[in-house]
Amino acid sequence: MRNSIEGFSKSDHFRYRQWDRQISDNLLSKILKDIETNNCNTLLIVSRKVLKKINKNINEELFIKVDNKTLITCFYCQFQEYMANKRVQKYLIIDNI
Repeated sequence: MRNSIEGFSKSDHFRYRQWDRQISDNLLSKILKDIETNNCNTLLIVSRKVLKKINKNINEELFIKVDNKTLITCFYCQFQEYMANKRVQKYLIIDNI
């Protein structure tokens, strides 16, 4: 597991969560390849369709928190559950890679 990927650096917390959730650098690279590194306080939401396409058989979306050039954390959650809590931030939905 590398400390940086596609122009983003990984926080220690992110690397632990990446390991804990078994998210490979290869998968991250595919997700992040077209994402600008200057996104401030943004949550990337990777659809189930994308995850299934790359053989991640999970029935939830993958959320990746990005702040400027740093990956902060990642987790799986159902989109509807997450959106039920009103949070102020930007979202970027990734539905195709």
